[in-house]
Amino acid sequence: MNFDSGSLVGAPCFRLLAYNPTIAEIVPDNTLPVNSSVTPKGNTRVIEGGTRRDDNLFHSFKEFSFSVRTTDTTGDTAHFNNDLTVRNIITRVTGGLRSDIDGTIKANGTANLFFINPNGIVFGRNASLQIGGSFVASTANSLKFADSTEFSATAPQTSPLLTISVPIGLQFGSNPGEIVNQSQVSPDGAVNSISSPVGLQVPSGRTLALVGGHVSLEGGNLTATGGRIELGSLAGDSFVNLREIETGYALQYKDVLNFGDIELSGGAVVDASDSKGDVIQIQGKNVTLTDNSLILSITSQSNTGGNLVINAAESVKLSGGSNIGTVADGEGRAGNVLVRALDSIELVGTSNGSASIVGSQVCVLSSDCNSVTGDGGDLMIETSKLLIRDGAAIDASTFGAGRAGNVVVKATDSIELLGTSPDRQVSSGIFAQVAEGVIENAGDAGTLSIDTKRLTVMGGAQISTAARKGGNGGNLTINASDLIQLSGTSPLATASPSDKNRSGIFVSAEPEATGHVGNLNITTGLLTIEDGARISADNFGSANREGNATLNVRQLLIQNGGEVRAGSFASGPGGNLVVNAAESVQIIGKGNIASTPVPSTLFTQAQASGKAGNLNITTRSLNVRDGAEVTVSGKDLGPAGNLTIVANDLRLNQGKLTAETNAGQGANIELQNLDLLLMQNQSQISARAFKDANGGNINIDAAKGFVVAVPGQNNDIIANAFQGNGGEINITTKGIFGIEERKATQGNTTNDIDASSEFGFDGTVSINTPDIDPNRGLIQLPVEPVNVQVAQGCQTTGTQTAGKQSSLASTGKGGLAVNPYEPLSSSNIWEDVPVSTQTGTSRQRESVATVPNKIVEAQGWVRNEKGEIFLVAEDSRCSLR
Repeated sequence: MNFDSGSLVGAPCFRLLAYNPTIAEIVPDNTLPVNSSVTPKGNTRVIEGGTRRDDNLFHSFKEFSFSVRTTDTTGDTAHFNNDLTVRNIITRVTGGLRSDIDGTIKANGTANLFFINPNGIVFGRNASLQIGGSFVASTANSLKFADSTEFSATAPQTSPLLTISVPIGLQFGSNPGEIVNQSQVSPDGAVNSISSPVGLQVPSGRTLALVGGHVSLEGGNLTATGGRIELGSLAGDSFVNLREIETGYALQYKDVLNFGDIELSGGAVVDASDSKGDVIQIQGKNVTLTDNSLILSITSQSNTGGNLVINAAESVKLSGGSNIGTVADGEGRAGNVLVRALDSIELVGTSNGSASIVGSQVCVLSSDCNSVTGDGGDLMIETSKLLIRDGAAIDASTFGAGRAGNVVVKATDSIELLGTSPDRQVSSGIFAQVAEGVIENAGDAGTLSIDTKRLTVMGGAQISTAARKGGNGGNLTINASDLIQLSGTSPLATASPSDKNRSGIFVSAEPEATGHVGNLNITTGLLTIEDGARISADNFGSANREGNATLNVRQLLIQNGGEVRAGSFASGPGGNLVVNAAESVQIIGKGNIASTPVPSTLFTQAQASGKAGNLNITTRSLNVRDGAEVTVSGKDLGPAGNLTIVANDLRLNQGKLTAETNAGQGANIELQNLDLLLMQNQSQISARAFKDANGGNINIDAAKGFVVAVPGQNNDIIANAFQGNGGEINITTKGIFGIEERKATQGNTTNDIDASSEFGFDGTVSINTPDIDPNRGLIQLPVEPVNVQVAQGCQTTGTQTAGKQSSLASTGKGGLAVNPYEPLSSSNIWEDVPVSTQTGTSRQRESVATVPNKIVEAQGWVRNEKGEIFLVAEDSRCSLR
């Protein structure tokens, strides 16, 4: 959160350029039973008289404007010289002119001041307040009271008898006037929480409210230390309730249908620090902050800070380094922040700073963050569409010993996070983290929860939670009902393990961190990670508890150098990575980052002494191709995890499933429930061990399916070792085709299954196929089959008797066995059977096509003199004369 007050001094006064500063008129209208009077005394207008009703004092003016004199730039004063027992000073302006106030409004005692002018109110650069109570300035038509009476500025002659009741609401007409604040004064050197001028200020524990049509803070500041600030903009006939509270008044808009716009520009500051309850409420149609404008509440004491609430009927937009937020800068907890816009929220960064909504930051201003033990508040963002770009951010961080607040973002339609700041130094994004430069005994990060329909993160934008020093990282949960798309990097990205400058979603423990890594949970329909983008749960420190990543999706697509990983890069353990994809997982191709080729990967790894986590994938279809990889690995002293895949259809086309380790056990591969394992184009399934580690085991369960490798394409299944022993390869399948057990040699084109070791003992290969019934699926033949060649090729001369066929009869012992299941013997001879002569018309015997030699079904069997049995095919050809 950038509290840059430098731009606040000398902020432009746009509206006053059209205002004549020499005009100074405060004129009573004589509409009250006891009229007001105005007496000039030097630079002061003393206002007395008015009509008193119990605790209420009523004033009515035709005009009410005053400003700096040409000879005295200190400004004039309008002094309500009320009795100290007055509780409420109620003032209206009825003449049809706006009020231009460029001096001091003063009242006695602790009286509240209500100022109503339906035609508009402008507070100039020199405007200030010197009152002891709350201040409500409004362009409402009238002020309503509990007894249903009304004090009207548009119909003063019809007002009833003045009341002793308390005010309960503001009644607006069809076209309420605007309210402008340009105040930049510092009475008696007073400054606000960020050392800029206080502008319009009320005493501690009081309310400062500006409620009208269009509301603009043009470089003007509002300050209510320990109190409350209300900004409200309305359009059309509306009624706003006034509810009296401990710190003054709370405005309620439950019956308002039409709102107007609220703008903060020129470095305007709205500050209600060291307050309790809902301390800042902003209600409008479109709320816009530009030019380093700020809305903030800082808690520097031991009490719980106040909440900040912004409600927009349409949109909220921040740009130019503007900020909204609460801060814990002492022992007390910071207040919460709620930003709600029905249509959209847009945050736009600049090269000089980043526009951000800050839910809670701990220790922003204190020089001794060890003494800042207060926790940050929580941040909730609610809208239809959220856009964060050009280095803007939503950020809940801790620099001190206090815990950062939680962040909840809900966007019913979409969330887009795009790019970096124009100087490429700051990523757009959503963050909940222990900040860089934090103290050793840092507080924990808060949790981060995102709920939307579509989430897009591109061009180096990021979503992350991070642990640093002794602080623990927060959990990150994302639900996107339709899709999540992560794409690209910033122009400064490199191929290093660091997440910096990559688009993505990250949970991490950074270097020097001893705190725990948060967990990552993502649920969506389609999850796409492409063009160098990344999802990771990484431990770069010595944190003794890993962060796990779980992806629950319908479809997962990783392509063109995209990565999903859980890693250990120091002594702390890496987390587990779990992918549950109801339909499919596709990991495709390679990409380039800073001219370095990087494969699309899904993996867990250990780069140092920490242990890597396991990788578990459950899906219906897994496709790894075009140089992509699924990997578990231990590159140094840290052992690798295990790879487990449960899939019906697993296809590798120039793809790899690898498990590699340099130390310890692990690096096993389990493939379960396969209907088909298909390997093409130099694909590989390998469990390799280097140095003296033993090779991992590979278990492939395709008991109901097949293992197929396309011949001649160098597809291998390997469980090799260097100095250690080779691993075990166990394959259970209905059928295995195109691949066999033999030593895999680099550069060959054969498909090999190899569990050898270079210098240790070879491992084992076991291929198990269940018993198969050879007759299953064959057509059942008739008990007495008909030989078609005999029936059609052995015709008699003469007429066939109806229903009778030509026949060849075997009487046995003449060269053929009586029973075809009996063996032939050398004593058997052929014997012709006489054929009866039949009369009838002679017909030409049909020619029988020559049957080519081919493999045919065995029709019998013979035993030779050695007792050996051979299957034979009978010669069925015959010739009858």
